[in-house]
Amino acid sequence: MKPAKRFPRLVHFFGPDGAGKSTQVDILVGVLRERGINAQKCWVRAHHTVAFLLWRFFMRIGFCREVLNPFGVATRIPAVDRNRFLGFFWSSVEFIGVLPHILRVYYYLWRGRTLVAERYILDTVTTIAYFLDDISFLGSWTSRLLLRLIPRDTAFIFLDADYEAIYQRRAHLFSIRMRHKGQRREYGAIPASSVEPRVFIDFQRRAYKTLSRLFDTLVVNTSKSSIEETSMIIRQNLGLN
Repeated sequence: MKPAKRFPRLVHFFGPDGAGKSTQVDILVGVLRERGINAQKCWVRAHHTVAFLLWRFFMRIGFCREVLNPFGVATRIPAVDRNRFLGFFWSSVEFIGVLPHILRVYYYLWRGRTLVAERYILDTVTTIAYFLDDISFLGSWTSRLLLRLIPRDTAFIFLDADYEAIYQRRAHLFSIRMRHKGQRREYGAIPASSVEPRVFIDFQRRAYKTLSRLFDTLVVNTSKSSIEETSMIIRQNLGLN
């Protein structure tokens, strides 16, 4: 008889915005708690503390680049991609800023909690790389050092989705109604700004696919599976069925 599979201390979800991570994290945390496991949800992603304040400052002075989503709404990003010094400065600030959050995760693990991360270090590394507009950052010393801070007893789950599926999920409540006095936009429960630019999602997907190869990762394309099917695949992989 095979011994029961030990449940990991940390489950690290990652994937592009809109792939369904929040939904699956909530489902998994509920399942674990029903089984008597002291599970807690956590969320760690750039930018942190000083980096956040710098981001606000750069936005105020107009030191930024803009990316448009399908509705023409601009996402403003600090222009730290302009030269190597700025890139090094920004990644260093992010590295220092994320350390207290990583220590907090280790504190909860030390207390015996089982953590389910909707976002964690892989998301931090990907976000920094996007701000720098440099996919090669994933192989930098800063990135490698951050990846080493992921606990060994971690299960990695990559929820992927193509942009068309993500767009439909974000924009299904968006509509434009023509009125005799002009156009009036009605966004329903979400604003048009909630639809991410394609270049952002494409960059995320490329980065996450690269990072997923570094670990023993369960990959699920949620464009091709329902919420229930995705949840079942995850539970089976984690030995919960």
